[in-house]
Amino acid sequence: MKRNFQAEPPYTSGDPANKGYKYSEASQFIEFCVELDSQDDRLPSSRSPTHDPDSSNYHQLINPELWNPIPIYDSRKEVAKDVVAFKASGETPYNHGWAKLYREILDRAAKAPPADWTEKGLFDDPRYNGFGPYQTAWLLYEGRNQNAGAYAIAIRGTVFSAKPSVVEDVLFHPVMARQFLNPHVSFASFNGATLHSGFAHATFTLLLDDRYGILRVLHDMHILQNAPLYIVGHSQGASMATLTHAFLHYAMKDAGPSHDPFALSGKNYKLKSYVFAQPKPGNYEYAADFANITQKLDNAIVINNDIDPVPQVPLTMQDLGDLDGDLPGTSWWVRLFRYVAGIGSGLRGAAGRLSEPFVKDADSGYGYFYKYPEYGPIGKDKTGSSWNFTPSGHVILVYGTPDQSSDEFLQHHAWTYRNLIKAQLNP
Repeated sequence: MKRNFQAEPPYTSGDPANKGYKYSEASQFIEFCVELDSQDDRLPSSRSPTHDPDSSNYHQLINPELWNPIPIYDSRKEVAKDVVAFKASGETPYNHGWAKLYREILDRAAKAPPADWTEKGLFDDPRYNGFGPYQTAWLLYEGRNQNAGAYAIAIRGTVFSAKPSVVEDVLFHPVMARQFLNPHVSFASFNGATLHSGFAHATFTLLLDDRYGILRVLHDMHILQNAPLYIVGHSQGASMATLTHAFLHYAMKDAGPSHDPFALSGKNYKLKSYVFAQPKPGNYEYAADFANITQKLDNAIVINNDIDPVPQVPLTMQDLGDLDGDLPGTSWWVRLFRYVAGIGSGLRGAAGRLSEPFVKDADSGYGYFYKYPEYGPIGKDKTGSSWNFTPSGHVILVYGTPDQSSDEFLQHHAWTYRNLIKAQLNP
């Protein structure tokens, strides 16, 4: 596909003094992911009598000299508090916009109750502490000492015990990355860039939810301009972290005194992302667009295990349409190529157009959006025809050891990545 990339203007969202992979960073950020993605492992399991919820595999091992181990914001805690209040009071003007979310959580919890119906009981159970249509959760950590003034956003990956979270992974038909659902929301600058639909919709809510979303929290906590801001995630959360990185870059780049829909003008956060076990977030054009804004400063690190199946999905379904425009000229064989490519692209685009309306309708009604009147209504998103999915960012491999364990996701767990990074990427 023809690409129309242009050199980025002087604005950059990374820190030239903080380029590339650093073990001191990766070793801490994987711990944030352990905290989020091993939460269900910290619960007792009736299916496995040998399961040990107290195993160090399932608990964060953050160095308190570098980062405050207690997040300064935890969406899980806020959701749990609000669900308990909703259960007691019912719908009120204060919680009206999120009533659908709270009712769904309570309905699911009634069928498979948590350990108890307190805030702590819901907070401890990842099935019932997420927000939005896909039960998203995230944390905000604050740096200490040499990291003083820095912050880290950690985004939760798939919760296999929560159906909405799994559904996000399955909705992989492509949608356009530029002007997603709204002219002011872009994850790429190139019109040919497409994204995994589930990740795009979930990230939209993660960013813009007016009660639990990233933009609302950054605004209310008065995070200072030019602050180092890391974005980390594992599994599903890895792809969402990549999209969050891209969104913040473009939103800050485009913000100004006369155009500042997300109150990001002058913030100039110094972005750097570390993601682990990244499923492919978008197509080749999206990966190229993301490289265009991160490659020079090497501020988008991807760490994948070579025998982890998750970074290999969604499976790439490439056809000649993905090369259309890369072959100039008008010779008969180029015209034939374009004709055949057009048929393939049309078929793939039709699949997305059939699926996407159902996704958008199902996603509505879970809350109000941050600064909604200022950036206008949520519109119709556009589906894409390119299923040429590929990783995005600076990929670094770790190498797992094949194991006969009955745990089919052994090579995928955040704590497995912790061990592999320590063994193989520790200078």
